[in-house]
Amino acid sequence: MSKDTETYSIPIREGSDAEHVLYRLKRGCKLCVHPDASLLGRKIVLYTNYPAEGQKFVRTEYRTLDWQLKTGKQITSLGHREVRVVDTDIYNELQLNISGTFHFYFAYADGEVDSSTPANGALYVQVEPTLHVGPAGAQKIIPLDSVRCQTVLTKLLGPLNTWEAKLRVAKESGYNVIHFTPIQELGGSRSGYSLRDQLKVNSQFASKKGAKVTFEDVEKVIKKCRQEWGIASICDIVLNHTANESEWLLKHPDATYSCATCPYLRPAFLLDAALARCGDDIAAGLLEHVGVPKIIDQECHLDALKYQLHNAYLSKVNIHELYQCDVMQYINEFMTQMRKREPPKNVAREARFQEVKLIQDPAYRRLGSTIDLELALDIFNAFHGDCFDEESRFRKCAENLRHHLDTLNEHVRSEIQDYLNYAIGNCLAGVRYERVQDGGPRVKEISEKYSVFMKYFTHTGTLGKSLQEIEADMYGDAGAFFMAHNGWVMGSSDPLRDFAEEQPGRANVYLKRELISWGDSVKLRYGREPQDSPYLWKHMTDYVETTARIFDGVRLDNCHSTPLHVAEYLLDAARKINPELYVVAELFTNSDATDNVFVNRLGITSLIREALSAWDAHEQGRLVYRYGGVPVGGFYANPGRDVAPSVAHALFLDLTHDNPSPVEKRSVYDLLPSAALVSMACCATGSNRGYDELVPHHIHVVDEERQYQEWGKAVDFNTGIVAAKRALNLLHGQLAEEGFSQVYVDQMDPNVVAVTRHSPTTHQTVILVAHTAFGYPHPNAGATYVRPLRFEGVLDEIILEADLTMKSDKPFDRPAPFKKDEHVLNGFTQFQLSLREHIPLSKSQVFETTAHVDGNNTQLNFTNLRPGTVVAIRVSMHPGPRSSFNRLQQLTNALRQVPGTESDSAELQAIVSKLDLVALSRALFSCDQEERDLGGSAYDIPNFGAIVYCGLQGFVSLLTEISPRNDLGHPLCNNLREGNWMMDYIADRLQNNETLHPLSAWLREAFEPLKNIPRYLIPCYFDTIVSGVYNVLLQQVNELMPSFIRDGHSFPQSLALSTLQFLAVCKSANLPGFSHAISPPKPPAQCVTLSAGLPHFSTGYMRCWGRDTFIALRGCMFLTGRFNEARYIIIGFGQCLRHGLIPNLLDNGTKPRFNCRDAVWWWLHSIKQYVESAPKGTEILKDKVSRIFPYDDAEAHAPGAFDQLLHDVMQEALQVHFQGLQYRERNAGHEIDAHMVDQGFNNHIGVHPETGFVFGGNNANCGTWMDKMGSSDKAGNRGRPSTPRDGSAVELIGLQYAVLRFMQSLSERKLIPHTGVERKGPNGEQTKWSYKDWADRIEKNFEKHFFVTETEKAPLANKKCIYKDTYGASQGWTDYQLRCNFPITLTVAPELCNPQNAWRALEVAKQHLLGPLGMKTLDPEDWNYRANYDNSNDSTDCTVAHGANYHQGPEWVWPIGFYLRARLIFAKKCGYLDETIAETWAILRAHLRELRTSHWRGLPELTNDRGAYCNDSCRTQAWSIATVLEVLYDLHALGADI
Repeated sequence: MSKDTETYSIPIREGSDAEHVLYRLKRGCKLCVHPDASLLGRKIVLYTNYPAEGQKFVRTEYRTLDWQLKTGKQITSLGHREVRVVDTDIYNELQLNISGTFHFYFAYADGEVDSSTPANGALYVQVEPTLHVGPAGAQKIIPLDSVRCQTVLTKLLGPLNTWEAKLRVAKESGYNVIHFTPIQELGGSRSGYSLRDQLKVNSQFASKKGAKVTFEDVEKVIKKCRQEWGIASICDIVLNHTANESEWLLKHPDATYSCATCPYLRPAFLLDAALARCGDDIAAGLLEHVGVPKIIDQECHLDALKYQLHNAYLSKVNIHELYQCDVMQYINEFMTQMRKREPPKNVAREARFQEVKLIQDPAYRRLGSTIDLELALDIFNAFHGDCFDEESRFRKCAENLRHHLDTLNEHVRSEIQDYLNYAIGNCLAGVRYERVQDGGPRVKEISEKYSVFMKYFTHTGTLGKSLQEIEADMYGDAGAFFMAHNGWVMGSSDPLRDFAEEQPGRANVYLKRELISWGDSVKLRYGREPQDSPYLWKHMTDYVETTARIFDGVRLDNCHSTPLHVAEYLLDAARKINPELYVVAELFTNSDATDNVFVNRLGITSLIREALSAWDAHEQGRLVYRYGGVPVGGFYANPGRDVAPSVAHALFLDLTHDNPSPVEKRSVYDLLPSAALVSMACCATGSNRGYDELVPHHIHVVDEERQYQEWGKAVDFNTGIVAAKRALNLLHGQLAEEGFSQVYVDQMDPNVVAVTRHSPTTHQTVILVAHTAFGYPHPNAGATYVRPLRFEGVLDEIILEADLTMKSDKPFDRPAPFKKDEHVLNGFTQFQLSLREHIPLSKSQVFETTAHVDGNNTQLNFTNLRPGTVVAIRVSMHPGPRSSFNRLQQLTNALRQVPGTESDSAELQAIVSKLDLVALSRALFSCDQEERDLGGSAYDIPNFGAIVYCGLQGFVSLLTEISPRNDLGHPLCNNLREGNWMMDYIADRLQNNETLHPLSAWLREAFEPLKNIPRYLIPCYFDTIVSGVYNVLLQQVNELMPSFIRDGHSFPQSLALSTLQFLAVCKSANLPGFSHAISPPKPPAQCVTLSAGLPHFSTGYMRCWGRDTFIALRGCMFLTGRFNEARYIIIGFGQCLRHGLIPNLLDNGTKPRFNCRDAVWWWLHSIKQYVESAPKGTEILKDKVSRIFPYDDAEAHAPGAFDQLLHDVMQEALQVHFQGLQYRERNAGHEIDAHMVDQGFNNHIGVHPETGFVFGGNNANCGTWMDKMGSSDKAGNRGRPSTPRDGSAVELIGLQYAVLRFMQSLSERKLIPHTGVERKGPNGEQTKWSYKDWADRIEKNFEKHFFVTETEKAPLANKKCIYKDTYGASQGWTDYQLRCNFPITLTVAPELCNPQNAWRALEVAKQHLLGPLGMKTLDPEDWNYRANYDNSNDSTDCTVAHGANYHQGPEWVWPIGFYLRARLIFAKKCGYLDETIAETWAILRAHLRELRTSHWRGLPELTNDRGAYCNDSCRTQAWSIATVLEVLYDLHALGADI
């Protein structure tokens, strides 16, 4: 797929562990860093050390980055770098044109910040370097995945004038990178990694003895390789150690870990000296008489040695004494001090004895540890009741101290002895492996090279000295030359910690003998900064800079034990010389996360990975897949989705120079197939010189001295597998350079692996099949039966066929014992390579010569796939699919908005531009029940289940999770590959909708070419098409929204999009019929209705709830500009008014149920909001309302039979409440409610004559939103409401007051003819209240009767400074319950509340009720609090059975909207606005995260305790979305979303 510059989006998170997460990006791409939802409400400044244009990278120099809106508008400036995060759609953009790893971090801008401010969150981004080869002016780039690297041990190249002929082997074998081991002067061991002088070239490279050779001489050879041969080069840098013989150490011994610089190593050195003495004694035959001979080759010898070590050698050094104190010295001093002091008054307290501890002597002298004598005197110089004179007391005190110090010393002795026991065990394990164990080297000699125990330290000047003399030297000047060797640590250790540094506690790897020591080198001690060892830092900087100047890259040897800060400093110096430095490293951390720390901090380009670590063919195939590329058919990058973290780029080698030959571990016949599998990995690959020449042994970096052979003399295309390796190397390079970036590995047989490489651009494919031979096959093995090779497409050619056999009548015989050449490195010569390249099928010796074609599928049958055989084929697509691909490429480019392709999506844009929100809801959403209402159903994905929406959102919710991870094994992808059902479903479900029919036809046409391409490619194109169409639909949704949403951030846009889930035309849930005289625009026959929540309240009589509708109306409809549809809903419910109430369940108006007291107040309040916000909103007051029940006892009237103006209906509702009414629900009984007891059907509403508060209900029903009715016979709660809330519910008083002030305003403006209400008493007396009188009365009484002051004396008032939940409830204690309802009143009628009281109450709610996503419905300290709702609970506990605790603790989401809005209102009044705005955004983090991650793309009805998932909750609820959107609107009105 062609594309413009790729853009990658990466979130930066609060407190993220950035070092452990890796993002790898290509040079030249765009990076967009955006805040994660965790930063909502934070004011941050973003810093990076990515340099500004024209500047060079300096790790410690950071600059601030500017933030932009999603429109591209910059919102920060030079003087104002901080941004308040109000959404995740702000970002900063960088064009990544510089290679390296760059650090991004943010700091909270709560105060003054600069680049030294600690990071509060961070991320690292790696930009891959570019390798250039070829002559100046005609250079070409080696893509990293095209690297084919051969390692040479530089010391085996011989004189420099012979290098070209030897290095030519790499060139002719198809390698394009050569890895050189260090080129510097070597130490006495001749190890290629033990360097005597880092600033001198190995003198062996001179053409003749005594001649001088310089770095410039080496550079000429390397330059020729680069410019003439097109071969880049890398060279090792060894930063951890230097050779024992390094002369510069004599002047700068402080550069090492020695007994002088690190006294904590002195005990370990003393142990090393004792072990060395033991080894010397064994070599001298001095222990033969005690069972330890010179040749140790039996287990009994080890037993005797163990005894001698413990009893004859460790006893000579008493290492524990270096940690102990001199008891008698302190006792004498203690006695002296006691005699000088006044008798103590304190009584001896044994509990304080432990306060006196040993203080380690920093010099580790014998018995040199100290104690705090003053503290000892304070504790031990005490009064003893059993001592009757001072002398007795002195002795008693001294004895106590002596006993305590002896105990401390003994504890130390025991601890150190445990370490020594462990150390001796490690020592003996080493001797066992080297000298006794079968499978080990079975060494017999004892010498400097083969000592009994490996040395951990240099022992300079100790020859002929006793252990006592050596110990004395350890404390003197000679100690500076008792230097610790480097090595690697056995077992688990923290690779991020320098093992030679002082460790917590008394032990270290040197004392415990956990190090595999390299006795030829000493470990370098850098300290924390250059000032700690100036010479060393300067010396190594010069060394690294020289290497970077000569070579294209470096290999960081022993990286896992290189101090990170040292490697950072030195690699930064190298990059100043070569900014495109290719950095390779070996790491053995066994942790991807830890690997990433090194990669991020050091800018490592490739980590060395070893194919030889595979134990069978399946594991080999897994490694090929793991270390490179994306899966075949992988998803295309979507800038709208965050890029997934990466694994470190690999340099995958069939053999590293550290490992023995695979011939020693597997078989010679596996060399070719394993090399072939490695060559198919989509990463850098490599090998070790000798592998291709069939050298059957380890070419040892220390012991080997023979030179490599030259090209054309002893090495050519007839040598070993050189010719095949060349073909494989060239294939590997071609695959990378031509964009074959996708990989698939198929285990065809336990020994046969097929690797597919696919190009997502050309859709060509290369398939390689390798028959591995980890073990030797039968000498006369024939062909292995393997299932046929099947693929979609046309066979273009057989790229190669190759196999390796013995030159004998037994083609797979074991080779005879190998004979090494004395002077040069040689390999097997008795094997024959057969290689056939670029041949037609008719000439194949592996396949049948005729292909079997079935449509677009081709099958090749194997006839001669023998062990060690490799075959690779090239496949292209059929002409038919090719035209489909061309159409798909045009379409997907257009949908991805690639510049210049706009015309290809013009038709779609035109179709979508004609869709209204109702059509868009159908196209995007529609849950299963809604779809069934129309005759369909949700798409069911086998092995996954039904998607949550039938529209595109149902598919996109899954794709946003699947595509970034390339989860092609997901059941959705399987279903797409198996058939066209999903595509047909998406298009067909819309075809019968007149408005959506054009979109259906467009989708059908767009999917058609998708059906003609190879099935494995369908998921990626399906995602691009579906996600692209989805984005176009979202753009149209936003275009139809008011400016607050259309021009706003993604958060309100996401919430606005979610409102479409609930607002749809539902055949089984319509509004009642309207009057024919209703003012235009007239409602359609089938109106949009508002579902309370999905999936439970989606269709039929359960869809439309009175209170839910009008609680959600403003957020779902007014704020989204849907006033006409809202008008129909207001009038439709008004038509059902009866008993002065709005129905709880509408049920099309045919069977409305009037069992709620609150819906009418929410309805009236919604009318107020409509009038105040809709264009010409007051006109609704004169709309004709066709009353279904014009009188309480009336039968249903037909539409238009009894019309009233809306304001008259409103007046009736108020009048009925003011008059008061007792009524019984019609059809009371099991027909309408199977759970309610008879008394519950009796309803009562009215207005308190003194307070003006509306009241109603009884303890047998539940007339507010907290409406759970008990239903369990087992638990005995059937018919018992959990929350009756009778009396005056707090939120209803607020709504009532707001409505009355609204009516007062309408009356005063002469918009309605009514001025108030009146009622007749039982004796006919009349009472009249104007709206103002009534509202004033409520205002006067609200605080008095609802606010619980700090001085409240009522025994039921368990919480103070709160607003009661009810007033006048039949169960008096419920009045004082702390619930989440009072913020509603604070929001809709803030005038009722004293601002300070309101703020205090909100603070109490914050402390006790606020949850992560919702508000607890009851105070957790209430006895009735039950936090977890489970409607299926069938226990005998009446408080929870059948979900009786629905509103007794579970955390409902919609109340949090009113809580947050109330806080904003009263924060402004009380002077806390700024911090409250920040706090509000912080609380909304959870909602944004839920909105973005829920498959339903909504907010749930409720959660359980502390935001826990509730299985019985609606997954998306209208009022949850609505009230949170109202919060964002209020923040917008405050200017707090900028």
